[in-house]
Amino acid sequence: MPIQLFVSKTLRILSLLGTVTFGLYGCNDVSNAPAPTVPPSADSQLSQLTVTPGTLVPTFALTTNNYTVDVTSDITSVTVTALTQHSGASASINQSKATTSQANQSVPLGEPGSGTPIPIVVTAPNGTQNTYVVTVNRAALTGNNSLQSLTISPGTLSPAFDENTLSYSDDVATTAANVTVTATLQDTHATMTINGQPTNPGQARIIPLGTPGSSTQVEIAVTAQNGTVKTYSVTVNKSGGSNNLQGLTISPGTLTPAFAPNTLNYSDEVASNVTNVSVIPTLVDTNATVTVNGQATNSGEASTVSLGVAGSSTTIFIVVTAPSGAQKTYILTVNRAALGGNNNLQSLTVTSGTLAPAFNANTTNYSVNVASGVTSVTVTAQAQDADATVNINGQGTTSRSVTLGGAGSSTPISIVVTAPNGSQKTYLVTVNRAALGGNNNLQNLTVSPGTLAPAFNANTTNYEVDVASGVTSVTVTAQAQDNGATVSINGQSTTNRSVTLGGAGSSTPISIVVTAPNGSQKTYFVTVNRAALGGNNNLQSLTVSPGTLDPAFNTNTTSYSVDVASGVNSVTVTPTLQDTSASMMVNGQGTSSGQARIITLNGPGSSTTISIVVTAPNGSQKTYFVTVNRAALGGNNNLQNLTVSPGTLNPAFNTNTTSYSVDVASNVGNITVTATLQDTNASMTINGQGTSSGQARSISLQPAGSNTTITIIVTAPNGISNPYTITVNRAMPGTSADLSSLTASAGQLQPSFNAATLNYTVAAPLLTLSTTITATLADSNATLTINGSSATSGVASPNILLIPLLNPPINIVVTAQDGVTKKTYTVTITVGP
Repeated sequence: MPIQLFVSKTLRILSLLGTVTFGLYGCNDVSNAPAPTVPPSADSQLSQLTVTPGTLVPTFALTTNNYTVDVTSDITSVTVTALTQHSGASASINQSKATTSQANQSVPLGEPGSGTPIPIVVTAPNGTQNTYVVTVNRAALTGNNSLQSLTISPGTLSPAFDENTLSYSDDVATTAANVTVTATLQDTHATMTINGQPTNPGQARIIPLGTPGSSTQVEIAVTAQNGTVKTYSVTVNKSGGSNNLQGLTISPGTLTPAFAPNTLNYSDEVASNVTNVSVIPTLVDTNATVTVNGQATNSGEASTVSLGVAGSSTTIFIVVTAPSGAQKTYILTVNRAALGGNNNLQSLTVTSGTLAPAFNANTTNYSVNVASGVTSVTVTAQAQDADATVNINGQGTTSRSVTLGGAGSSTPISIVVTAPNGSQKTYLVTVNRAALGGNNNLQNLTVSPGTLAPAFNANTTNYEVDVASGVTSVTVTAQAQDNGATVSINGQSTTNRSVTLGGAGSSTPISIVVTAPNGSQKTYFVTVNRAALGGNNNLQSLTVSPGTLDPAFNTNTTSYSVDVASGVNSVTVTPTLQDTSASMMVNGQGTSSGQARIITLNGPGSSTTISIVVTAPNGSQKTYFVTVNRAALGGNNNLQNLTVSPGTLNPAFNTNTTSYSVDVASNVGNITVTATLQDTNASMTINGQGTSSGQARSISLQPAGSNTTITIIVTAPNGISNPYTITVNRAMPGTSADLSSLTASAGQLQPSFNAATLNYTVAAPLLTLSTTITATLADSNATLTINGSSATSGVASPNILLIPLLNPPINIVVTAQDGVTKKTYTVTITVGP
């Protein structure tokens, strides 16, 4: 390219930065004439304009010169930022000093309610000017002097808060020392005071309260932006407190009438022996105070008051003082009873035994009948008057054990009650002890195991019991009707005894002798009949696992067969006896009823006989036979399925087809073979390697362009083999060095891409500084380089620098898969106007 053309293009580029004059002298191929002058730019537009705070209306655009911005009344200035479109232009904001490219200026605003115009003058590099105007409208001051909310704690405003209601009240307890007032403004630009103290919206103010019973005024003054004032007032009423009692109890005794806060006078009746009472007053107002007979006490705390002598009254004064000082006096009169003359019993019991007649406080003579074996009784007597005293047979007590006379005698017992005033009453109890008895009957009789025949009756003395042959002893239990009688079983004094029986088929007599207290006797006889040994030599059930009995089990069928697979080398036999006293052997081995026995089988194709011999209790035998037929080994040496990956078998798999071929691409280095057996008891190898049914095997292939033979040998359980073969044909390496597409980011290829066309040009726009090349291989197994650097098919290359006049061709070299065949494509890029 001639150097004049190069200089001309360079000047065009530099003209974008303003007016620049170049002079070239001393060059061999140009004249000494001065270079042409590039005219300065006339661009006087802004590329960006912002006002903070605020939003331009309309949205900024290059050709729009007038805007407005609305701000609140409290905004006193805004910041304007302007950015020129041309880097050589300058901008002046509100007549400030012009700044190149970007200007930033803070502009003060007029009074609230006014508009402030702000001019932005843009001067282009050639001096041309363009003016933008932004008018900032500052909102006028408002007259909103209302509260948004008003709360007080403790307590609740009455009425509920409303912005138009100015007066409120709040009632608090006498203990409240202060309240917290919190107010928020509707207009955050308004101001307020609480009781004259400036307060921020939402700020809590603590207001001290006066003494109990007083009122405290709280004023909230709200001043709007325009100076108008609205005052809210809250009257806080502090309670003077209560001088009532919440409750009043006395112990012992009960208040008459029942307690009520407004009832001041009460009485309480107590027994003559009560010397003091406990009074518990409970306050309504915990800040009030209380005294009992002039002595300070706490709410809910017991005060003990001593009473006058028996027959006198004692007055108790309970004075309650409210926090405000107001007092209330409750008066309680306790009447202590005079000493009494009550010498009656409240209750009287004799153990063991029953009073005759039934006890009555006014009846003083009683009798009690007890058995001859009772040697003592316990007498318990309780006086009606707790202050009275009780003596039993001269001993001061309310309960005493008294020894009785001999059997057939009577024992008198005296109970003397002395009243508080000294008067006495004597109660007399005569205890009649029975003479020795002649009861020699049994109350009950049992034999275990077994059942009496007939059923037990005290007057029946002879019984029989039948038991099984396996029972060797029984337990006899006998209980006399009279506790004083004695019992002996087979000569041994006892009520419970184990008796050994005679042999099976024999009878054993048992005698039970009952001796009454007076010595008379009665004998009961029980004959236990033990059954003879049985002849039951049957099975109740018989099972074999695995397998099924043929025919189905029947007690009277003694021969069975069971068919099992060739792989079964043992079975489990489980027989159950009808008579649990019988015994049995399985193949000569003693076996319990229901016990499983494992029997080892003979080899495949043979039979194994199992004998079960049942011996009845009487020695008779029955033999059951089970013949287990084990199947011969199978001859199935076929495959159920055969697959390869990658690739497809040719022909499609069939159990009876043993030869296949598979075609794979040249870049496939190994293939996965998966074979599944029809008979899971068969075995197989793949290329001599033992392989499980369904197990995948990876086989390495011979080089590209060659064949690989894979052999699958299936061996049936009986040892006969069946070979399957797969021939894998690996394709030759590819010879294609073509591209399927070629592009350059700097521009369109000339001519349009064709795989057979090797040389291309691209005319790139002026100022194009770099390009990328994207080449896509026709054969994905081929490789490529761009300007000598390895490249990825279909992926853009790194940027390639472009220099005007000095761009060499870009070389794209494609090497086919065979590594020999190559093709070079070239792209020549020219950067021009």
